[in-house]
Amino acid sequence: MLTTTQGIVLQTTKYSDNSLIVKIFTRKNGALSFIIKNAFSKKSKQPVSFFTPLTILELIYNETYTEKLTFLKEVNIAHPFHAIPMDIKKNSLLLFYQELLMKLLYHANAPDEELFDFIKEHLLKLENTPELTSDFHIVFLVQLIQKLGYAPELNFSLHTPYFSIEDSNFGNIFLEIPYYLSKEASFYLFTLLRAQSYAVPDKKIRIELLNGMILYLMKYHKQIKEIESVAILSEVLR
Repeated sequence: MLTTTQGIVLQTTKYSDNSLIVKIFTRKNGALSFIIKNAFSKKSKQPVSFFTPLTILELIYNETYTEKLTFLKEVNIAHPFHAIPMDIKKNSLLLFYQELLMKLLYHANAPDEELFDFIKEHLLKLENTPELTSDFHIVFLVQLIQKLGYAPELNFSLHTPYFSIEDSNFGNIFLEIPYYLSKEASFYLFTLLRAQSYAVPDKKIRIELLNGMILYLMKYHKQIKEIESVAILSEVLR
């Protein structure tokens, strides 16, 4: 049975001189692997340029064979990126998203249309927003955690001002270890979770929350050992 849906490219691997294996997070079937033959040919209808990481595609494939490495019957780019490749900040964020989402979704075999739509909407926002806030990626990360169903308990207060990554809630204890957020970073997290208006904090606090949320994801996804592209973000985003 032929299925028409959209997909987001997670990873592209060269398979032979002319072929690719592409991992795509599809809206209808979750993460699937496809083999793309003759991708490097100038006459190919499925050229390698279609499969740049996080490209949003229109796909047609045979759903009967989705448990195996299969072929795409048709593929087209749904939303070409023009601004992202030309903007060093946007391109750095895309690299961060690609590494994060590839590790999170590589084995996501169940469909999750709500999650797909959220990621797609954010990628289009990245493409179309002229001036990004310095915490654009942190807002995405916190919202992603909520979409994945790992939202912390919203019990921040004057008496519980410190977020514990291990306990997934706010408490009255703070230890000088990465699994506790400072009062400033904890309040920052709380405002993002509540989607309240706020003043973007300084770089030190932003980096603390970014690293804390990556640790938080690692708690639920043991396959994530580190996100190497974070180091690039600290250089590009001031």
